[in-house]
Amino acid sequence: MTFTKFRHTLFTVHMWVGLILGVLLAALGLSGSLIVYDQEIANVFDTPPHAATAGMPLPLTMIQGTARHVAKDKGLDGGQMQIMPPQKPRDPVVVRLGSISPMGAMPGANREGGGERRAEGAGGGGRGLQIFLDPVSGEVLGTRNSVLPHFLTFAHQLHGNFLMSRQTGRPIVGWLGVAMCVLGLTGLVLWWPKRGQWKYAFKVRADARGLRFHRELHAATGIWIFFVFMAISFSGVVIAWPQTTGMNPPGFNPRQMPKVEVQDTKRLGATEAVIAAQTAVPDLVPRVIIIPARPDAPITVGYLSNGSMNAQVLVDPYSGKVLQVRDQSERFLAWMRPVHAGGLNGVWRFLVFLSGLVPLLFVVTGIVMWAKKRKRRIPMTTLTDEVVLSDDEGEV
Repeated sequence: MTFTKFRHTLFTVHMWVGLILGVLLAALGLSGSLIVYDQEIANVFDTPPHAATAGMPLPLTMIQGTARHVAKDKGLDGGQMQIMPPQKPRDPVVVRLGSISPMGAMPGANREGGGERRAEGAGGGGRGLQIFLDPVSGEVLGTRNSVLPHFLTFAHQLHGNFLMSRQTGRPIVGWLGVAMCVLGLTGLVLWWPKRGQWKYAFKVRADARGLRFHRELHAATGIWIFFVFMAISFSGVVIAWPQTTGMNPPGFNPRQMPKVEVQDTKRLGATEAVIAAQTAVPDLVPRVIIIPARPDAPITVGYLSNGSMNAQVLVDPYSGKVLQVRDQSERFLAWMRPVHAGGLNGVWRFLVFLSGLVPLLFVVTGIVMWAKKRKRRIPMTTLTDEVVLSDDEGEV
C-alpha cells in the first residue's frame, strides 16, 4: 500500500468516526468542560457560607456529632459521613451525609463488592445532606440537599456514565474515549504538512474562505490542542477501565474495604482517626475523613500525596489500628484522574476546559467540509489541500 492510499484510508476512518460519533463526542466534551469548573459555577448560583469565628478549631469529632444531630433533625439518621476540613481561611467544614455526591442519584446505584460506594463518582440512590459548619464555633452555617445545581449534576452524569447506570454507561464513555484517541492520531497524520507548507500548518490564513477556511480552522485547532486532547482522551479511557488498563493493581478495588471485627466498644471519631493516620503518615494533612455506615468497615482518611489525591489511610474504628495505607501517587497511571480533571494546576485546568470545547468545533467544521464536498462533488477521500478551492465559493 502506498502512503497516498494509506492516508486516504486514514481520512475515511477519521471522517466516518467523526460523522457517526460527532454529536456524542461533542456532548461528552462540553459536559467535561462544564464540570472542570463545577464548584466555581455552583458558587455563582448558590454562594456557600463563610466561617466568621476566629480562634482554635473544634475537634473534628465534635463537628461530627453536631452534623449527626442536624441530620437527625432533618429525618436523616445514620448513613455514611464525609468530613472535609477547611483548606483556606474562612472556609467552613463541609460534611456530607448519606447518598450525596456531584453525580446525584444515578440509575442502578447500589453497593458493589460488599463495600460502601464512595461519594466521588458513586452516585447513590438514597437521600443525602450537605452541611456547612463554622470550624471554631461549630455553628451550622447552612445546609443543602444536593452538592451541585441540577444542571451540573446532569453534566456529571452525562460525562461519567452517559445518563445510564455505571455498569452500562461507563464502558460506553470508555469507547468514546478510544474514538477520540483514534481521531487524534489519524488527525495528526492527515494534518502533517507537505514540504514547504509548514508555515501554513499552524494558522488559518486571513484570505481563507469556504472549504479551505473550515479545513484550516479544523487542522490548526487540532494541532494546537493535540497534546492536551490526547492526554484527556487517553486518561478518560484509563478511568473508564481502571482494572483493564492497570490504573488499579490486580485485585485492587478502591470501593472494596477490608472488614474489621465489630466490638462492643464505642467507635472512634474523626479526630482519633486522623491522629491514628498521622502515626503512619507523619506529614498527613487530611482532605476528607469518611465515617462508614457499616460497623464492620474502616474509617478512611484521604490526603494529598505528591500533589495528587491518590492516598488513603484505613483505620480500625474500634482499636485505632492502621489497617492499610493506600498511596498510588508514584504510579504513572494513578495520575490519570488529576490529569483528566485538571487537578495538576490552574494552567492545566484551563487547558482541560478548552479541550472539552474543541470536539464541538471539530464536529461543526467537519460536517461543513463533508457537506461542501458533497455539493461540489469532490470525492470524500480527496483532501482539501489537493484541490483548487475557490475563495469566493458560497456557503452550503
